[in-house]
Amino acid sequence: MFNLMKSDLYRLVHGKMLWVVTVVVVALSILAAVAMYAVSSPEFLSMSASAMDMTVTACDDETAEGSAGGGERAGAESGGQSVPGASLGATADTAVETAEDAMEEAAEAGEGAAPGSASAELWALVEESPQALSEADFEGVSREMRTFATPADMLGDSVVSGGLLTLVVALVTALFCAQDFTTRFARNLVMDRRGRVRYYGGKIVLVGVLAAFFVAVVSLVSVVSFAAAGFTYGDMNSPADLLAFFGLTWLVVFAYGCSAAVIVWISRSAGAGVAWAIVVCSGFLGAMAGQVLLLLGTAVPWLGALEPWLLASCVQALGSNAGTLLSGPAAAPLTMVPVAVQVLLVGAIVAGLCSALALGVLRKRDV
Repeated sequence: MFNLMKSDLYRLVHGKMLWVVTVVVVALSILAAVAMYAVSSPEFLSMSASAMDMTVTACDDETAEGSAGGGERAGAESGGQSVPGASLGATADTAVETAEDAMEEAAEAGEGAAPGSASAELWALVEESPQALSEADFEGVSREMRTFATPADMLGDSVVSGGLLTLVVALVTALFCAQDFTTRFARNLVMDRRGRVRYYGGKIVLVGVLAAFFVAVVSLVSVVSFAAAGFTYGDMNSPADLLAFFGLTWLVVFAYGCSAAVIVWISRSAGAGVAWAIVVCSGFLGAMAGQVLLLLGTAVPWLGALEPWLLASCVQALGSNAGTLLSGPAAAPLTMVPVAVQVLLVGAIVAGLCSALALGVLRKRDV
């Protein structure tokens, strides 16, 4: 198995696929930091507030004109006795409520600040008179938006959430495993029963190496990019917190990579592996399945409680609770275990099932 691993690593390192994908991932990580820097700038916030004010004003004007016209028509039909004031008042109240809802959503999405903070106070001023504010007034909001709670929270948002990392590792795994069949590399190996165990065992270990490589690369690039963009942290994670975060991140990425490898070994097709990576390992199918379970949970509650136990849901829970995995009170339904234990259980079960399938069932199949 060790010789096969060295051969696989040699082909992987000396090939183009790994480095092309790495460059793309690095570029996307840098682009994420640049995009967040632009969105959190005082200029962008001031422009957003002005655009919001213009939109609300235009809506008020349109509703006022529509209400006045409707009142006049109603007055004409009823003999000239129109009451446009009542209709206009109702629509104005609706427009104001809509504007307030929009402002609240913008404030929550923009900085997530608690009441009484600089951001909350400023967005209250935006509701009253956005045209009186300048870019300098948004500097406090910009500073808050550029301050993450902890490094783990930053990595949870940029590395784990979204499913990019799991998608990339699954794609590379699927394409590399499929090469053994398209180039007939596997046919040149000694494939007795013992040889198949070494073959599949080496590939599973290789998936773990790939997962560790991409987790390290994306995390390092994200930390450097956000630091260069001026982002800071309100607090620092303990070594135990960071170890738990990186360990669980590696586990879920490894589990998805193993699933893509198993699909390729079953189908002997690169297309099937790529399709699995895009549809399943990106979290798309898991999100749809989760919505179905939540919908069914309205009639059968225990079905809704299964949604957090999907691997895709565990990835999202890991990203959103990255900074409080060991200290957070969040607990999973049914068993009420902490999020860290939940992610550990689900990731280990998926990875274990894939490994057992490869070493127990697929090793009996001719390569």
